[in-house]
Amino acid sequence: MKSIITHCLLGLLIASWALTTQAVRYGASLNHSEWRLELSLFECRLWQPIPYFGDAVFSNRAGEEQSFYLSPIRKNMKDGEARLISTAPIWDEARSSKDLGLVKVSNSAIPVTLDRQKSYQLLNALYDGMSPVFSREAWYEEDEQVELALSSVNFRKAYGQYQQCLTSLLPVNFEQINRSRLHFQTAKYELTSQSRTTLGHIVQYVKADPSITSFFIDGHTDDVGRRLANLELSKKRAEAVTEYLVANGVSEEMISTRYHGERYPVVKNTSSANRAINRRVTIRLERDTL
Repeated sequence: MKSIITHCLLGLLIASWALTTQAVRYGASLNHSEWRLELSLFECRLWQPIPYFGDAVFSNRAGEEQSFYLSPIRKNMKDGEARLISTAPIWDEARSSKDLGLVKVSNSAIPVTLDRQKSYQLLNALYDGMSPVFSREAWYEEDEQVELALSSVNFRKAYGQYQQCLTSLLPVNFEQINRSRLHFQTAKYELTSQSRTTLGHIVQYVKADPSITSFFIDGHTDDVGRRLANLELSKKRAEAVTEYLVANGVSEEMISTRYHGERYPVVKNTSSANRAINRRVTIRLERDTL
């Protein structure tokens, strides 16, 4: 009974929009519905070009969660909240529509972005053959509604390839590793298990990205102990990182190893927590952007 009432209310909501507003509807026709793919170790993208509107994009970058966004060629929707409804396809109108809730519309080049959970709801709807529709007032006319419909035609095959891509993504992306920081125990220069994991991810990424041109390795200490001893300790820490990289296939010619002792603290050495922050080796990567 509750399900019937919900469907009736949803139907009345859709009907009320149709009666009270004019709608400008964007969507690919059955004959021109396509899902495009851009697949790599760095990012998996699955998107639908929508005539006269722009692109509807599913994206999963290495080291990040999946998201969905709309990339219009020009502004269409008014800022605020759009209604997202999973509607039945025109060839199977007997199926029930489902209200997926409200989504934020912002005043930016990417007006709609959905998080991981909502993007998976969208993927599941498309996989089930439904047609998700975003509805929002037009920014240029209060009495006009903008509707953006995604088509599930040709979706499943492309989605299968997209899923395969997800399994081969690298664990990190460039922005997550190009300014890395490894920490050390007091008076120690041995790599911790966490540092080895971080370095393993860096090595894996660098081997996959030929644009990486150089590493800068800088060793540091806290202020405990004599300055000359700390300078030597920072040297050993930096060299431990360099040795790990070289042993795992990074060219030594790409690496510049430097050490600074206690001279450049990140924070003042006024507590044990602060000293732990200063006991570090930083790794900076550079790449050819051309």
